[in-house]
Amino acid sequence: MNKKIIITGAAGFIGFHTAVSYLKKGYLVLGIDNLNDSYDLYLKSERIKKLKKFDRFSFKKIDISNFKLLSNVFNSFCKQGLPDAVINLAAKTGVRKSTSEPYSYYVSNVIGCLNIVKLVNKFNINKLIHASTSSVYGNSKKKSFSVESETSKPVSNYAASKKSSEILLHAFHELYKMNIIILRFFTVYGPYGRPDMSPFIFIESNLRKKNINLFGTGNQKRDFTYIDDIVTGISKSVKLKGFNILNLGNNNPVRINKLLKNIETLSKIKNKIKKSQSLKEDVDYTSANINKTKKLISWEPITNFNEGITRTFNWHIDNREWLKKIKI
Repeated sequence: MNKKIIITGAAGFIGFHTAVSYLKKGYLVLGIDNLNDSYDLYLKSERIKKLKKFDRFSFKKIDISNFKLLSNVFNSFCKQGLPDAVINLAAKTGVRKSTSEPYSYYVSNVIGCLNIVKLVNKFNINKLIHASTSSVYGNSKKKSFSVESETSKPVSNYAASKKSSEILLHAFHELYKMNIIILRFFTVYGPYGRPDMSPFIFIESNLRKKNINLFGTGNQKRDFTYIDDIVTGISKSVKLKGFNILNLGNNNPVRINKLLKNIETLSKIKNKIKKSQSLKEDVDYTSANINKTKKLISWEPITNFNEGITRTFNWHIDNREWLKKIKI
């Protein structure tokens, strides 16, 4: 019998790459996504188009906050054998938008998560992998964020909704002894990346010779983590049992100004920088302590920042024509 997996948020950046990885391993993959308009739908449709080229991929356009529809899809997929795991990558993303649209974030990231874990429990699926975020650490002053660090002081509704989902999942583990693995991702970037995040915005703005809105001084640091490393971490985490929270980050924060400089060097086009004040939802610094991750799943990133940005930039060059259609 074919191995099976359910991936929610399959049209998203991390969901797409995770689905490709499992399809290449020979899995039957059920992809679920509501194709929301949190960013340009053209990019999401391009990802799904690529996934549909695999005959072992099936796609359902469903919002995970709709329990009845989601339950029907799970029921149909699980009839011929249970999947190894559900990888829940569906979420309303973006720190800044969560201030103006808080309700949609809590519906997707909390109610949606509740529906997923209820169904994992109902169908007795062995593992739930759940995507969280480095944003739960808030404006931590620690040099390196460990999973034991303070996470009860979020500075955005996005972070608060993700922390809420973590607490909810802990309760389900305690009640039903479910195997739940929570992965806190740190600023993921790479090909087919999100057009609402700095690597995509800065590369496209540079190549289109448009202004780059830089919030703050550019000295803020981010623990940029390349997508291939993240996918490897997700795959390795599936072996864990019990309740675990792990950081998946590059463990080597980089200044935003370095990202900008790298792009200029690669394109040989000078950035047009338009500086603005920092936003209250933005944090100054993120850095993943991955000691626990190394110990439990023998994972650490292998793609350094210069290499990852070069690969990402080259993808933008290779896909120039259709990328011009993406709104940034």
